[in-house]
Amino acid sequence: MTHHLYERILGEDWLALPDTTRFLHAPTPVCELVGEADIQRGNNAFSRLLADLMRLPKSGQQIPTRVRVTAEREGEWLERWYDGQRFATWQWTQGNRLLEKFGPFTLHFLLQGNEAGIQFVLERVQLWSIPLPRLIRPHVDAREASADGKHLFDVELRLPGLGRIVRYSGRLTPAG
Repeated sequence: MTHHLYERILGEDWLALPDTTRFLHAPTPVCELVGEADIQRGNNAFSRLLADLMRLPKSGQQIPTRVRVTAEREGEWLERWYDGQRFATWQWTQGNRLLEKFGPFTLHFLLQGNEAGIQFVLERVQLWSIPLPRLIRPHVDAREASADGKHLFDVELRLPGLGRIVRYSGRLTPAG
């Protein structure tokens, strides 16, 4: 029987994931990783304002980063601190999809896992439970991998017509 959220979603592909990726997504009930991230915000004033309103991390290189995953009920809290600024989302499953909620948005992802890590394929976005048409919905490119015992992540959020809102990539190791 599978217990962890990502394990339930990925099924047999869970076993192929790198150890550090499985560690992050198998909180019992909590796991923490620390490291650093490089963050790039969009170049235009409106995308930077939108990033501020969404409380997304500020631009910078080698920013001290902490990630905590807490299993709770049938989902997980994913809390991230970039230079002390907290950004949290709630994740759960619906069928074989990962749903992630932050603010009024719910993102629906198909997860593709293998020995390289996890690719998050955005299939649907809701704003206050209203599905957004593909033409105006955000684009998210997200992947996780592992190298030299470090958990690697790379996430970019873009909006049609605006381009990049934020991209953050980093390297983490288990805390303690």
